[in-house]
Amino acid sequence: MALGDNSKLITTADTVSVSGNGTNDPIANTGGATAFSFTGGSGDDQLEGFGKNDSVLNYQKIFDGNGDGIIDFGPNGILDISRTTAKNAGADQITLQGMESKQLRYLGSKEGYFVYADASVRLKGFTEGTVNNDTFDAGTGAKKYFYDTALGLNLGGDTITNFGADDRIVTTTKLHNGTDAGALITYGKNEVLDLSGETNGIKGDVGPTHGGQIDIVGTNHLALLDIAEVNGVTYYYYGLEV
Repeated sequence: MALGDNSKLITTADTVSVSGNGTNDPIANTGGATAFSFTGGSGDDQLEGFGKNDSVLNYQKIFDGNGDGIIDFGPNGILDISRTTAKNAGADQITLQGMESKQLRYLGSKEGYFVYADASVRLKGFTEGTVNNDTFDAGTGAKKYFYDTALGLNLGGDTITNFGADDRIVTTTKLHNGTDAGALITYGKNEVLDLSGETNGIKGDVGPTHGGQIDIVGTNHLALLDIAEVNGVTYYYYGLEV
């Protein structure tokens, strides 16, 4: 069966909208996964308690001087979200209080927003699925495909071909598996892998697919192979059973 409709960006994250008020506002985190959405003319704002499962949804793509998808804050710790060139900072800035890395990573665009999250969450060697519909070929070498499901966003409807025994799907929340399903995680009636959202184990076939979907061509199940915690983030490693 084909992938479903993954066009909705925010699924389970709480939304905090920062309107174009041009004022300097302290903006509180809701406590869970929070998507801070910005429109033009928002002014200088402080996001309090910005965590590793929070995201910035910006009205334009943030200037990225070297095009590597990593956005560095300025020496003052402030991020210019309306910067258009190296010399034009723009009128809108944000301070992300509580964030240690001082870098955001770009996660694609959907529903008119450009999506960013803490760059430290994607570990070295991971290929990340964005909020768009991505296509990956796992045919050469051992691949680790990363899906930051703890953000509470829909990470698109992806396709992975040539997925083998040395390849991995890595998530930040646990995939749904029924209590009587055994060790294997089988796909639902849609015959693709439904990614749980920020709450561990929510079944994607019931209601919206909270974290997105992956068509892993030629497979119909995965197994949980490892769990690792790095810098306060839990990573779940899935692959073909061994």
